[in-house]
Amino acid sequence: RTPSLIVRTTPPPMPHPLAEFKESENEWQTPMSKTCCASPGYCMLSCFCAPCVICHQRKKIIGEDGEYRCCLGFFPCCDYKCAPCCLFFEAFCCCGLAASANRIYVMQRLNIKTDPCDEYIICCSNVMQIASCCIRCFTDNERLANCCQYAADLLFCASLACMNTQVNYEIQNNKITQGTWPQLGKPLPMMNKAEEGKQDGADENKKENEAEAAQVEMA
Repeated sequence: RTPSLIVRTTPPPMPHPLAEFKESENEWQTPMSKTCCASPGYCMLSCFCAPCVICHQRKKIIGEDGEYRCCLGFFPCCDYKCAPCCLFFEAFCCCGLAASANRIYVMQRLNIKTDPCDEYIICCSNVMQIASCCIRCFTDNERLANCCQYAADLLFCASLACMNTQVNYEIQNNKITQGTWPQLGKPLPMMNKAEEGKQDGADENKKENEAEAAQVEMA
């Protein structure tokens, strides 16, 4: 018998949800670092009541006829169709993932590229959360662990508020949306207007052709 060779191959790495947006054409109306100045009231609301803001944004995205899917199906680990009431649990138990799903959806529909400063803020918040957990597990200094946990939570709440405010500010000030949230499975508002303009132009051309034909018959 000839010995069989066992070839072990490593699975391909999971693509980052934002990797496809690096080559997009458009930019955010405001970066996360300036949202507190661009829309201070909404940023304050997002800071103290983030789950309510996330639910409101998601309902605007889903619309009345849309189907609820956990995190809009962007993350493979939670790509499930659930009852609409599960949005409440998603926003309150996994508010970070829920807000990220809303933000990625807006980036996808409006073809917005990633901002390096935004990525640094989000990455710093994630690293702080991991570091606080490690310090809690591997140190006996309760005071140090509490301080790191509080700092990580404050940074998370601040970055989450900036993320939600950035998405809302984009919808309100983007020339394509003009204050209207893009809904699942429906064209953008600007596309609807363009189609209406084409239809109006076609109707005008038809009327002009009919008028010319009538003049030719009279002649």
